[in-house]
Amino acid sequence: MSLVPSPEQQAILDLGLTTIRVRAGAGTGKTTTVAMVIANLIHRHEVEPEQILGITFTNKAAADLADRVRDTLGAEVDPARQPEIHTYHGFAAQILAEFGPLAGVDNRSKVITPTYSRQLISETFFRRRYQHLDITYGGTLDRIRSLGNRLGDHLLRPEDLLRATRDGDDGVWAQRVEMAETLQVYDEEKRQLRVVDYADLITLSTRIVTGHPNLAQTIRERYRALILDEYQDTNPAQRILLAAIFDNGFPVVAVGDEDQTIYEWRGASARNFVDFPQHFKTPEGEPAHETGLTLNRRSCQQILDIANEVRKQANPEADALRAVEGAGEAEVVTFWAGDALEEAEWIARRFRQLHEEGTPWSHMAVLFRKNKDFAVVVEAMKRHDIPVEVANVGGLLSVPEVAELRAWLTVLDRPEDSAALAELLFGSHFRLGLADLAPLSRWAADADDSDDREEPQPVTLLEALDAVEGIPGLRAEAVAALVRFREIYRHLLSESQGLSLVETCRLVLDLTRAWQDIEALPTSARLTARLNIYRFLDLAEDWSPLRGRPSLGAFLAYLDAMEEEPADELDSAHLSGEEAVTLVTVHRAKGLEWDTVALPAVVQDNFPSKTRQFPDPDRFPEEVPTGLRIDAEQLPNDPEERKDHLRERHDKQEWRVAYVAITRAKRKLFVSGAYWYGLPEPTKRPKKPSKLFEIVAAHPHSRSEGAVDPGPRPEILRPRQVDPAPDPIFPRGWEAAIRDAISQPETVDARAEELGVEKEYRRVVEDIREQLFRLAEPGESPTEEPGRTVSVTGLVTYAQCPKRFYWTDVDPLPRRPNPAALRGSEIHRRIELHQLGQVPFEEFDEGLYDAVGEGGTGGGGFAAYESSRFAEHKAALVEAAFSLDLETDYVVRGRIDAVYCDGPRWEVVDFKSGKPSEDPARIVQLQAYGVAATRVDFGLPRPEDLRLTFAYLGGGLHEETIEADREWIEQAEGSLIDLTSRIDRQEFDETPGDWCRSCDFLRFCGPGRAWLEEH
Repeated sequence: MSLVPSPEQQAILDLGLTTIRVRAGAGTGKTTTVAMVIANLIHRHEVEPEQILGITFTNKAAADLADRVRDTLGAEVDPARQPEIHTYHGFAAQILAEFGPLAGVDNRSKVITPTYSRQLISETFFRRRYQHLDITYGGTLDRIRSLGNRLGDHLLRPEDLLRATRDGDDGVWAQRVEMAETLQVYDEEKRQLRVVDYADLITLSTRIVTGHPNLAQTIRERYRALILDEYQDTNPAQRILLAAIFDNGFPVVAVGDEDQTIYEWRGASARNFVDFPQHFKTPEGEPAHETGLTLNRRSCQQILDIANEVRKQANPEADALRAVEGAGEAEVVTFWAGDALEEAEWIARRFRQLHEEGTPWSHMAVLFRKNKDFAVVVEAMKRHDIPVEVANVGGLLSVPEVAELRAWLTVLDRPEDSAALAELLFGSHFRLGLADLAPLSRWAADADDSDDREEPQPVTLLEALDAVEGIPGLRAEAVAALVRFREIYRHLLSESQGLSLVETCRLVLDLTRAWQDIEALPTSARLTARLNIYRFLDLAEDWSPLRGRPSLGAFLAYLDAMEEEPADELDSAHLSGEEAVTLVTVHRAKGLEWDTVALPAVVQDNFPSKTRQFPDPDRFPEEVPTGLRIDAEQLPNDPEERKDHLRERHDKQEWRVAYVAITRAKRKLFVSGAYWYGLPEPTKRPKKPSKLFEIVAAHPHSRSEGAVDPGPRPEILRPRQVDPAPDPIFPRGWEAAIRDAISQPETVDARAEELGVEKEYRRVVEDIREQLFRLAEPGESPTEEPGRTVSVTGLVTYAQCPKRFYWTDVDPLPRRPNPAALRGSEIHRRIELHQLGQVPFEEFDEGLYDAVGEGGTGGGGFAAYESSRFAEHKAALVEAAFSLDLETDYVVRGRIDAVYCDGPRWEVVDFKSGKPSEDPARIVQLQAYGVAATRVDFGLPRPEDLRLTFAYLGGGLHEETIEADREWIEQAEGSLIDLTSRIDRQEFDETPGDWCRSCDFLRFCGPGRAWLEEH
């Protein structure tokens, strides 16, 4: 490709093979310039392509740069010999992959995204006890993560913080210490899983090259030039890493713009770019050459004049951007609305008008400063039949078509999730109401309390569908809808076994006829729905878990975490290229451009945004103490001066965000705001225009399309129908008819009589009342005497530690998630499936099996079962539930994993997913099973010869068997009677032991903590 450089670009090329800082303003052809620099070094300075290292910030930018370089070099360079292009983290990952063992890192370690990192820290967080951190505050987990990221920005590990001298407020430091201790455990978890996060990449690779200068020399000798793109987004640690390798006058070209540093809140340092000439010297030992690009190739001059003024709010010395000759005229319009709905309508009408005049939908975008402002604009676009592409991944999970698919996946994996089930039943496919679920709920409650079953278990709404034809109180239409749902669900449950995640998603879409429904939508709505579904399918196809196989449950947990913090929200948006308007945040719009851009909600404290807190190390434990920071000299020691400095830094960053937003537009820029926001309840006070709005509105190049007085605060904000849709029944439209029905109900009755449909109208009204309002009265609570039933698991727990039983069964306290118990349940379910040769209706649940004592670890559990004698023979009973009446009037309930019969010879087997245990309480489980085998009618001949076996599957099969004769059974029954008698006498003393190590209640148990300290 033959490119003619501009005078500014030529000045850069003429500097040759040396160290240069290029200040590239927005839209000035930065990527093209980088490609020219690389081609110039190859063609004019005899640098081999492989000797050039290019580094940029995001994967998308790296791919774009590689493509641009390839096109610029053309056929003159062998396609197999191209410059090496990485992201900053990718370059660090390459160092770890090659030299990781020197930093104690397996060079096969995988890099995890922020979402996986959050999952792992969450597991660590909920396993620990805290004295100073407020675990009831939902943001505590994210504050711990933030500290971990900030430590990485300054090349620190948690132990560096723990060794540091306490400085500042004791309460803040105490919280910081507990955070660092959690991060230490998190680091250990990462080592065991062979994973590293983004902060590790920089910290560990820097320690390698600084601790082994010969390795830094080895890496440096591979290259003759280093090209740094988007250098303003690097943090202090990344700068140290690069300087440790490419120092002593190595030719480095840094391209960036400190006025586009919009990621300081996550560690980026504008000072890296400003101080580049001092950090990296020329081969002659002088400060780097400084030059710049000011010729904007994107926007018209009118837009650039406004951008220049906004830019000076953060940097008064910034060079003004200039448009290329013949750029044409721009249109800059402001609009101040009464409320957010009116503002969104104005944007939608403007976009509709432009499209009718010939502007493609894909050439238009709405850029938001905050996610909360999306919804009202999305709805306005929908009302005007405008296709949209929501490019923020976090927002994807809330759109209707994706939310429904997610609900189907949820009920497949979590059948007890009645909220997801209700979401489906209330949706457009089944159209049921609350009154339709009331009979199901009553039946489930009655079934749960029934004494007819040997082993009552909680009955879910989903299970109630099995008996839907016989449940009284259901409408015929509701029965038909529920039967249809049941058939689809059962088909999905059986057909999805063994399918991949994306195949399961596609199966759901096919069986629910979702594609047909989407195709029936109007054109723009159809495109919007397809884009959203495709994006979700891509997510399901690309995802893989940290641990184990890519199960549906793990994927749903990943979605839960991603909803709180999407992994790729910091990267530029990846657009589909379809004809749709893009809706995206300003941060994700960086690097993109559109012919027309709208900026909504440009109101005071929203855009520019007002911060809730400044990152002051003395006040917030998630900030790195000043004395440990690489950039410590940038923070004033005086608290008031530091606060002013941090406030000024935040304000400058917000103006940089505004500068980036405005320079995304080529020819048309719409800036708007309103007095009243908040749906449905508006804000308490009217909003005011922000300084950004005022700058744009006062500029000579802009014009206003209206401003109104705030008026009184509206009671509610809801979309207004400007032109009533034609209606065959109500001449003034259906909305007016609803208002009339509220204010004057007799008018609707009169209209029904006038049309001669009064009886039909009355019948429909009653039917709707039935669905909406006639819910079942709550039934009376069962009068069963409390405390007279105990599970086998409960008895084992009591035998182990009565206090633990008290906090588990009598006065339950919250318990931590137990991955070992879940793995045990999974193995039990697989054994059950193997024995039954079929898929049961009820999915596994932690409480469905007597999986006591499953805390031990060991791999290959199900494989050990498959190779055992137990898998070779079919059990007479599988998961056999029983209720055993004792003389103490207690009923012991449990489930026996398997009973193998050879005539009167029985072997009762309990499978354990872990390794053998020394816990003496475990014998209680076999005692309960042995007594039940001789006392309870299982529909088989009574055993004359009884063996009781623990089959441990962790790490290979290990069997422990008891020959249960009559004397042993009598002693076992006596043991059960003694345990239940003690429970009845409320003997709940602590009995510490090894089991304290895994106890959920250790923080409340003084004897348990004392035992652990001693042992």
